[in-house]
Amino acid sequence: MAAKDLITLQRSKDSNRQITDTSFDTRLALWITSCSDWIEKYCKRPFYSLARDELYNGSGTKRLLLREYPVQLVTSVRYRPTTVMTIKNTAPTTNQRATVRVTSTGLTLIRVASGVSTTLTTGLTFSANPTIDDLVTAVDAAAGNWDAKRVGDATDYGKWPSADLYVAPSYGDGLSSLGSMNAANNKEAELRLHTQEVSGFEFDPRGWLIRATPYTDPELFEPEVLQWPLGVNNFRVQYTAGYTTIPEAVQEACSIMTSQLWSLANRDPVQLNTVTSTTGTGVQPSDPPAAVMQLLQPYRRLIVSNNQG
Repeated sequence: MAAKDLITLQRSKDSNRQITDTSFDTRLALWITSCSDWIEKYCKRPFYSLARDELYNGSGTKRLLLREYPVQLVTSVRYRPTTVMTIKNTAPTTNQRATVRVTSTGLTLIRVASGVSTTLTTGLTFSANPTIDDLVTAVDAAAGNWDAKRVGDATDYGKWPSADLYVAPSYGDGLSSLGSMNAANNKEAELRLHTQEVSGFEFDPRGWLIRATPYTDPELFEPEVLQWPLGVNNFRVQYTAGYTTIPEAVQEACSIMTSQLWSLANRDPVQLNTVTSTTGTGVQPSDPPAAVMQLLQPYRRLIVSNNQG
């Protein structure tokens, strides 16, 4: 069962009494994944409950719209992006280019000397260097004239988790959140964290954070100004959103679609060869039944526009 599958094999079989054994399970699994992917794209949203870690632009309003819903839990809301460590390359005559990249697993240091590029990741993982201080030490020990510094003293950011430097992209499946930042010719690449917790907020399960009551947060705004201050990526929100149990209507829509693919395949051997091709995960029916549209309509994300794109 693929991670995004909205129904199980058994649920699909229950909707199609013609399938009485396991001989078609491989094809059926492909169709389930294909139809689940189509439904996700048609509704413009994922369905499964997942932990999310995202950057947001301050809206300048009382509400901060989150990208996913329903919201199950808000773990942390932070603001004030602050440089917590810097990295530079100290050999400009040897290395004509030098860059720093933050990935999902650690740091990537790249330098170019006389047209030869050298990429370094060994020893720079977050797992091997759990704190900012550990990461600074690892960069200093790396070959290639790299120099790292922690901003402030150990009581400031030295013991902060290094893994917090990475924020997963909100769209797509990219594995890098910062980079490549210039570090050549003693230019300091700045690695930043959102360092202040918002202490007063409420969340609405429908998908937004609310500044509903006055409270004090240093450097955020006066307590009586109930707004999320304007800014670019000035808030970091860690939350869990999605359904713990896929709604019955969505499951039924997926079941209908897989049954339609089964019927098409059995009527047309050419269609069968297409949907069981090993070059992809299957195909979606070009014209889903009206019942599918009706079942999915309440779950579609209708987008006009918002300040997060």
